[in-house]
Amino acid sequence: MAMKLNRSVSVVLAGYNEEENIDRAMRETYDTLVENFETFELILVDDASTDNTLDHMIEFSEKNSNVVVLPNYVNLNFGASVLRGICFARNDIVVYNACDLPLSNTDMVQLLKNMNETTDVLVLERTEYKTTKWRRITSNVNRLLLKILFPRLTKGTPVLNFVQIYKKDIIKQILPLARSPIFVWPELIFRAKLKGYNVDNVKVKCNVENVRKGAFGHPHDIIWGIYEMLRFRIRVWNKNY
Repeated sequence: MAMKLNRSVSVVLAGYNEEENIDRAMRETYDTLVENFETFELILVDDASTDNTLDHMIEFSEKNSNVVVLPNYVNLNFGASVLRGICFARNDIVVYNACDLPLSNTDMVQLLKNMNETTDVLVLERTEYKTTKWRRITSNVNRLLLKILFPRLTKGTPVLNFVQIYKKDIIKQILPLARSPIFVWPELIFRAKLKGYNVDNVKVKCNVENVRKGAFGHPHDIIWGIYEMLRFRIRVWNKNY
């Protein structure tokens, strides 16, 4: 039997109406944690789903130890839901993932095994990016805006990342004001850099062939994200972050 990793890990799975994906995501993630870590917890955040996602989460938590369910009673969106899970996490290393597991559990274990002890935030960059035409356009605009508004903070860090791994003890110091699904992750990374934490990055294959059409491309989310970018830009200018 392989030796378990000497890291305590919290994994956050958040989703909305994920009834088709959640059982596989929970089981595969949980089995990976049991096999590879002595100390772990699986945090499940349901974003006020209208299907049976929450019921599946509760049933799973009742049958397995070290599983916590956090239900949102109103829909907050993916960014805010993950933030809720990250803030609740109690272990030394915190990882989040979506319910279609874009970060494979195999890659997660390997990344945690190889993660440098001095790394405070590990940013994962997609090696491939297959998506809809509209999502590609909005992603390119997002990348351009971030580079224009934050040239120093985006330097050396991939803008179109899809998962980050955090040391728990820095999370309270880098919590963002943002709640939009577009700017939560950049603001977390930017705040870590501004606070002087060590931010590293690595390329990882995205385990999902196609990003779902509904993710992050709504006009409301785009406007919301741009507002939060501009707000944070002003706060950085005023050194009020």
